[in-house]
Amino acid sequence: MRLLPEDPAVRSMAAATLVNTTGNGIFFTLSALYFTRIVGFSVVEVGLGLSIAAGVALFAGIPIGHLADRRGPREVQVALVLMIAALAALYLLVTEWWQFVALATVIAVLDRGSGAVRAALIAGLVQGSDRATTKAYLRSVTNVGMTIGAGIAAVALHFDTREAYLVVMYVDVATYVVTALLMSWVPHVPPRPAGQALHMLSALRDLPFVAVVLVSSVLTMHYWILELAIPLWVVNETEAPRAVVAVLLVLNTVAVVVAQVAVAKRVVTLDAAVRATLLSGLLFFGACAILGISGGVPVTLAVVLLVVGSLVLVAGELCQASASFLLGFELPPEEAMGQYQGVWGMGFSISSFLAPTVMALLPLALGLTGWLLLGAVLLAAAVGTRPAVAWAGREQESRLAGRSATRG
Repeated sequence: MRLLPEDPAVRSMAAATLVNTTGNGIFFTLSALYFTRIVGFSVVEVGLGLSIAAGVALFAGIPIGHLADRRGPREVQVALVLMIAALAALYLLVTEWWQFVALATVIAVLDRGSGAVRAALIAGLVQGSDRATTKAYLRSVTNVGMTIGAGIAAVALHFDTREAYLVVMYVDVATYVVTALLMSWVPHVPPRPAGQALHMLSALRDLPFVAVVLVSSVLTMHYWILELAIPLWVVNETEAPRAVVAVLLVLNTVAVVVAQVAVAKRVVTLDAAVRATLLSGLLFFGACAILGISGGVPVTLAVVLLVVGSLVLVAGELCQASASFLLGFELPPEEAMGQYQGVWGMGFSISSFLAPTVMALLPLALGLTGWLLLGAVLLAAAVGTRPAVAWAGREQESRLAGRSATRG
C-alpha cells in the first residue's frame, strides 16, 4: 500500500479520516464500559438504547445525502462533524437513560448521514475506478486510526476511574473538531444545479439498485464473524487459549491495512466486481467450514484451524469490500450520488440488525452444521449478486439512453 496518495485532496481526506477514526476507536472501546461502570446503566439499557438509535437512523443517509447533492458534500460534512462534536460532549453529561437514548439517536442519525456524504465527496473529488481505490485506501487508514484509538482508550482502562474515562472521552470529542478543520481543507465540490437534482426518494424507487443493496446486506454479515462469532466460539467451543482472539483481530487489521488497496486496484469494472463477489462467497464458505472444524479438536490443531480460517475469511473480506466500493460508485447516477450513497449505507445497517441473531442461531447454536449453513447463506448472497447487478446495469443503460434522447 502506498503510504501517501498522490492526490492532495485524497491526502486531506486521509488525514481527516485518521483523526476521526482514532476518536471512533476510543469511543467504541470505552463507551459501553463508561455507561455501565461509570454512569450506572445496565447492559440491557445500553443495548436497547443503541438499538433504538440504530433503528431510527436506518433511513437517515437518504435525506442527508440528498442535502449534500443540493448544497455540496464538503460543506455538509463539516457541519455534520461539528454537530456530532457538540453532541458527543453532551454525551458525557448524561445521567438519565432517556438522555442517553435521545443523544444516541441524534448522533446515529448524523453519523449515518455523514457516511453517505463522505462517499459523495469521494465521488466528487475523483473519477472512475479511482473512487473505489480511494475508498479502499481510506478503509486502510480507518483500521490504523481505530487501532490507535483503542491504544489511547487502554489508558482509561488501566486507571479505571471516572476521571480517566472522562479525559480520554473528551479526547474523542476533540478529534471531531480537528476532523472538521481538516475537512475544510478538502477542495470544494460544487452542488448539483436544482434542475439536475433528482427527487429525494429516487434512490429508494430504483428497484434494481435496491436489490443490489439487499443482496449486499446479507453478504456483509461476514463482518460479524470476526467481531462476534469467532470470539464466542473460541471461548466456549474450542480448546484454543482466549488470547488467540486478539491475535486473529490483529491479523485481520494488518491484512486490511496492507492489502485492501492492492485488491481494490484489480476491481475496476462491474464484471470484475461481480467476479470478486463470487470469489468472496467461496472464500467465506471455506472459512466457515474451517472455523467449524476447530471445535472439539486438540489445542494446537484448533489454533492452526482458527488462524487459517481467519486468513481465508479476511481474503474474502478484501474481495467483497473492493467489489462493494466499486458497485456503490458505479451504479448510482452522478446527479444523485449523495442520496444513493445513503441507500447503499442502509445495507450495512440492515446487516447490523440481522447479523447478531444469525450468528447466535447458526454457528454459535448449531456448531459445525451452523457454520456450514452460515457459509451457504453467504455464498448464496454472492451468487445472487450477479443477476442483481445485471438488472441494475440494464436500468443504468436505460437511464443514460433516455437522457441522450432527451438531449437529442
